[in-house]
Amino acid sequence: MNSRRIFQSLTVSALSAVSLPLAAAPLYDTFGPLDGATWGGTGIPNDEVAISDQWSNGSTLITVAMSATQRYSNPALTNDGAGTYYAQAGSNFGGAGESSSEGALWNFNFYIDVDSTTETIDDYEFTLFYDFDPAFDNGPAGLGTLNLNDWITYYEGPGATHHEDSQNLMFSWTSTAIPGTVAPPGGVFDPNALGEYNFGIQVTQDGWGVENVRMDVQVVPVPAAVWLFGSALAGLFGWSRRRS
Repeated sequence: MNSRRIFQSLTVSALSAVSLPLAAAPLYDTFGPLDGATWGGTGIPNDEVAISDQWSNGSTLITVAMSATQRYSNPALTNDGAGTYYAQAGSNFGGAGESSSEGALWNFNFYIDVDSTTETIDDYEFTLFYDFDPAFDNGPAGLGTLNLNDWITYYEGPGATHHEDSQNLMFSWTSTAIPGTVAPPGGVFDPNALGEYNFGIQVTQDGWGVENVRMDVQVVPVPAAVWLFGSALAGLFGWSRRRS
């Protein structure tokens, strides 16, 4: 194994080692690349995504997907390859001052596509669930909700078949109640709190379940991760010196 791969392996191992306890299992059909996804921006990674697909009414393919990524030039997130992402605590204006809005160091991303010749997003009900409580394994009753149909109609107009976006729990809309559209979770989001945040999209039609996707974001103690990584790296260098 070359030194670059050893470096990457140690970094992932260090972050994973401090992520316990384990989260409730995310829900998806596949975890991997979502080709063509931009999350409504540019340069946002789309190679490690929780994706769910479902045929509906015989000829409509519903795709819902979620991921978590760094905001602008902040540190990249890692993940366990199974729908749980690991982020660092803190907030800023985009890492190198790329934004005029303060946000957590990471964003959550969502993607909706209705591939059909006869149906649109308006023919289904899409609900986004999001979390302010860093306790592990929060159920739906403790999560905030966003009526994505209203959101998409506002941004895309009626009859849309596709929408994707990248948002941040510090953005004002997440804590602003709008009857029928936004129901914020209890409490206040603290970007410095360590713990787990739960997200999901639920798709229904006339009250019947069609598809779901869920993911978790764990905010981990970076100093511990850095210490573990540094210790492992020191051991590696010591081993290399002994060999030489």
